[in-house]
Amino acid sequence: MASPTAASYSTSTDADNFSRYSKFLVKNSNGVDGMGGQSTDGGGSKKEQIKWVDTLGEESYLGYQSAGIDHSSASPGAPRPFSILSWNVLAQSLYESQYQRRRIQQVALSTSTQEPQLPPSLSTSSPHPHPWPKRMKRMIEILSHANSDVVCLQECELISFKEDLAPALSKLGYDGIAQEDDRPDVPVGTHEATKHKYPRNHIVATFWKRDKVEPVGEASVRTRSLTTVLRLKATGATPTVAVVNVHLEGHPRRFAERTHQLQHSMSDIAKRIEREKEELLQSEEGLSDPSGHIGKLNALVIAGDFNCELQSSACSAYLRMGRLGRQAGLGGVHGEDSLALPPTLLGTTEATEVIHPVLEWGRALPEEELSNVDPHPFRRNGMTSAYPAWLGRDDARSHFTFCSELSKRPVPGLDQLWFSSMTLERIGLRRMFVDDIGLWERYFYDASEVEKRREHERRKVLLSGLPSTNCNYPSDHLPIGAIFDWKWDKCGDSCLLGDNEDASQPSSNCIDGRALRGLNIIDSEGNDAQDDALQDQLLQQKKEEHKSFENPHDELAHLLRSCPYDSEQQESDVRYILSPLDPPIPLAPKVRVKPTPEQLEQIEARRVRKAEVLTTASLGVRPWLKRLWKASKKAGKWDRQKLIQEARLAEK
Repeated sequence: MASPTAASYSTSTDADNFSRYSKFLVKNSNGVDGMGGQSTDGGGSKKEQIKWVDTLGEESYLGYQSAGIDHSSASPGAPRPFSILSWNVLAQSLYESQYQRRRIQQVALSTSTQEPQLPPSLSTSSPHPHPWPKRMKRMIEILSHANSDVVCLQECELISFKEDLAPALSKLGYDGIAQEDDRPDVPVGTHEATKHKYPRNHIVATFWKRDKVEPVGEASVRTRSLTTVLRLKATGATPTVAVVNVHLEGHPRRFAERTHQLQHSMSDIAKRIEREKEELLQSEEGLSDPSGHIGKLNALVIAGDFNCELQSSACSAYLRMGRLGRQAGLGGVHGEDSLALPPTLLGTTEATEVIHPVLEWGRALPEEELSNVDPHPFRRNGMTSAYPAWLGRDDARSHFTFCSELSKRPVPGLDQLWFSSMTLERIGLRRMFVDDIGLWERYFYDASEVEKRREHERRKVLLSGLPSTNCNYPSDHLPIGAIFDWKWDKCGDSCLLGDNEDASQPSSNCIDGRALRGLNIIDSEGNDAQDDALQDQLLQQKKEEHKSFENPHDELAHLLRSCPYDSEQQESDVRYILSPLDPPIPLAPKVRVKPTPEQLEQIEARRVRKAEVLTTASLGVRPWLKRLWKASKKAGKWDRQKLIQEARLAEK
């Protein structure tokens, strides 16, 4: 059903108002795909205010106020903000192989008659490659100073993870899990969502502070991702966040693989929510082990090495808009939530992102390949990049996350951090260069001098590349990180009722009259998987599906009576589609009779009407229509089998 605001929107409306208008719809209807929580317009011309931090610990947000909560003196039941750090640590085998290939080139050049001009990295005095113990020690120093609640690492090696990283981070208070983690004391089990024929050369690993968060159920493992659901420990509200740690396909041209990898990881979370919700509704005695069930999922964070630019890529458009390709419609709005927009708005930045081709690494991506990616289930939660797209867009040297020592080419936004802006608020971003060993504070007491030191570090890295020659930066990537706080709504009547229906006993997620927001997880039928009332209704529908009937015709008649049609005209169209032909095609036990031209015209008319009905039907009616078509086919097959059986009996 179109929004009343959309219907009354004048065609003379200025196109510049579309961005505010779309955000208003997302905020108030919760039924519009994509475009939620965008801090900048599509072109990124509006630069937001950013609170830059050196560390991601509690000291960075004490005194911060959000939704009326002062976290320096918040009530014990209110959940504190949480932080996430992501870092591609550069596998030692890859690091060494790069220089091995370069040394082979050096030998080949030295046999040439001409004197070769070797780069500094190939000189005999070059410190590269740094040995793993030296690099690992520096990594632990950086992670210890960052003091993040959750740490997502990419390009780890399984042996170094088990023998070095996991024990070292455990001393800092972290538990962790990784792809192919076979340790006997693993803190949480894993579920392989895809078959992997060969051992991975490099893995991703996720760590969390054991005194602040705890894992919920098994972690989901895919070829390029690791999904872990974490629950914050608190005496009152205990929100849950799904953390997807990704290291996406690295080939520059394989954008479709990258978007599919994102889509599969997010779909795994949605399927788990649906499965647990169905188990809960079907269980009469309650869950035997509720600790392993998510319950209400409050937030989603996707972090890692995306191997594509944040500023312009298929992955970036897919996460923000919820879908790809022109079939997505204006801003990803579709179905019963469609908007009646005037032509003057088609020239806006948001419309251009869908109507015009998506660019990645300077190339326009083919429409036919984009359309093969299904919409992701979190498209109505305003997925937003923690780091704005305008950082490093005009000049990659000003802000970057990757700068190889071999190429010296900085790349902005290669490492990315996305969050559900409908349920989370970003309150801090980690700087590119921080004083993690305390030298700057020791020698530079003035803030301006410290900023000059940061600029000096940036210039040094641009000249030397990464990893740096002194191993202060032990990877070719820089770590990124952010601090997030929870968003709240006023409690409704259902939230104020406790187990004994006493309004004075609020629910566990309700603090001082405020309730934590939950995610809108869209299932395959377009329904919210976390809507308890809707899921209960769907469960009753599934029970009706298994209701026993004497024959398919009885089931078809029951569905025709019970279907919640959108209108009388729709019901009339459905009955017309399912009505027999005139005259009907005769059934023969051994051969199929070909329809006449008149019958073919009737079949085609019903096919066209069927397509129209499916296109215009609301999301709540579509599952019923699919069941009707399926029951009609079963009835036809049952009639034919009955005729064959009667013919066989007659022959005997």
